[in-house]
Amino acid sequence: MMSFYSSIVKAYDEIFPLNKVQANLIEELFQGLGGKRVLDCGCGTGSLAIELGRRSANVDAFDLDESMVAKAETKRPQALNVNFAKDDLLRFSDNYKKDSYDVAYCLGNTLAHLPSLEEVGQYINAAASVLKPGAFVLVQVVNFDRVISNKISQLPTIESENYVFERNYIPEEHGVIQFSTVLKVKRSVESYTQSLSLIPILKEDLVKMLSEQFEEVQFFGSFKKEKWLEDSFHTVVLAKKRTGQSV
Repeated sequence: MMSFYSSIVKAYDEIFPLNKVQANLIEELFQGLGGKRVLDCGCGTGSLAIELGRRSANVDAFDLDESMVAKAETKRPQALNVNFAKDDLLRFSDNYKKDSYDVAYCLGNTLAHLPSLEEVGQYINAAASVLKPGAFVLVQVVNFDRVISNKISQLPTIESENYVFERNYIPEEHGVIQFSTVLKVKRSVESYTQSLSLIPILKEDLVKMLSEQFEEVQFFGSFKKEKWLEDSFHTVVLAKKRTGQSV
């Protein structure tokens, strides 16, 4: 069966174009990205990884979906030190060197696709294991505090030159949210409908998960570092691995 993201891989870069504000936030953590080792966890078609490579970072990036990784490879300029691989958010730490990265990030609501909060915590621990002491972890998810408190049932429809992407949230048992989407191809009768489960990750969940191995935990409502509020669209969290700690 074709995976959720395999079904939209052709449209992915058009409906989710590169957001250079994300790259700016990561670059601002350092005085330049030259020589910095970056790990992109859930890289999609690799646009952000490639952008950071263009800014002189050494980037390793992985995604679970083979079609996404294949698309990323076709986009990668050979001169850049950017490497793509198929890997899993829960098992990747077996394949990347411990205590070696300056920043690891997981963006685009990717963590909410994991089956449980326990497995989100497992990802946080895995990320800590590959980061140098004093290095950064960066996570972005939809602000599920807002989704739950306001009973949000729809995310804004994305419309590009060739596509319309509709996104709906349907509450299920045990707090799980059904993420139902319709991708419509303009000037065509072609459309793709998909549905999968998301686990809501609240701000307090992230605080608890990060507290043991990270410090200087900061929450923002956007990649521009706007103050996080309960009605912010995003939850962006940045934290630093405790110095002197090896996982």
